Formats: sequence, C-alpha cells, structure tokens
Amino acid sequence: MIAMSFLAMMSTGFDGVRAKYVPAVRNALGGRNSAVVRVELIGVPASSLTLTIEDARTLAQTLPQILMLHDAAEHLAAEKAVA
Repeated sequence: MIAMSFLAMMSTGFDGVRAKYVPAVRNALGGRNSAVVRVELIGVPASSLTLTIEDARTLAQTLPQILMLHDAAEHLAAEKAVA
C-alpha cells in the first residue's frame, strides 16, 4: 500500500474551505486505499489537497503555532501603525 499526500488545484478565487475525512476502502483492483483527509476550496470543483493521516496530524500540530505567529505579527503591525 502506498500512502502519499498530493495537491491538485486550479483556481482564481473561492468561497471558503472545507475538510473531510475519507475512510480507507478497497479499490477496484482489490487493493486498499488508505484513509486520507481531503481539503477542498468551496466553489472550485477541480481543487483539492489530499493528506495522509500522518501529514494531517503534522499539519494539525503545526497550525496553532503558525496562527499564533501570524496574530503576533498582525498585533505588532497594528501597534506600529498607531505609533
């Protein structure tokens, strides 16, 4: 079984994002497709980011720190704009 994350996207704009769990299933060749997390851009049918469960866990652990860094940068920029 090969498990990998991949990205497929074509977009010039979208109306948000959604993520969904796709459980492991047997494929037409008798093999087994691994469970994945699929992230889609709403309103863009040909776009998706498919993550292995391991990569989704890594992203979930990393996102809080990234968002805190962003919030700190925004806060600093706002303070500089006032000064």
